[in-house]
Amino acid sequence: MKKNKTGNKPKVEAIVEPVKGYDPSETTELERLGSLDQSTTNPQGVDSSVSCVRRLLPDVLKVASALIVISVALVILVIPPLIQSDFPKVTYSYNGATYTNATLYRPLAMPTRYYIALPEKIAGRYQFFAVDRRSEVATLMTNTLSRTIFGMPAIKRTDPMGMDLEFRHLDNSEWRVSFLPETILFSNAVLAVRLDVK
Repeated sequence: MKKNKTGNKPKVEAIVEPVKGYDPSETTELERLGSLDQSTTNPQGVDSSVSCVRRLLPDVLKVASALIVISVALVILVIPPLIQSDFPKVTYSYNGATYTNATLYRPLAMPTRYYIALPEKIAGRYQFFAVDRRSEVATLMTNTLSRTIFGMPAIKRTDPMGMDLEFRHLDNSEWRVSFLPETILFSNAVLAVRLDVK
């Protein structure tokens, strides 16, 4: 390289031409996404509380579900709803005819208890009966099945079943109550009710 008159090397100037289609004032896509991430990031305290809630949420939901199940179970134990059933088969007889249109209810959590509702009062007083196989008791219920829970008829576990037929004389006639392996039968001079349990 030739020296100029002063003895110094000549200055080399680089000419930088802009790349076609590039505007230095525009940000790149990567820079733009980075700025979005930074702008949407919450402060550190809020982040930690959100992550804490996310960690605890499944446990809170499990505890809430367990409390709901326990509450429903307690309600069912105290006030069991009556489920309509076709077993055991119920028939009743009066005035020389036998009928099968009685409604049988079985309370939840009380597998040996049955409630029988005849479609109408017979002799002005017989319509609702309760039977307990375990204690071998059949009763005439003085109150109707008017209590409801969850939209179903229900009884209160502590309520009395009714008047024990075996120790009552109604219509001047004695009730006969029989608990056999396959049949439960209670009857008097007016009405006979039979449950076939097998």
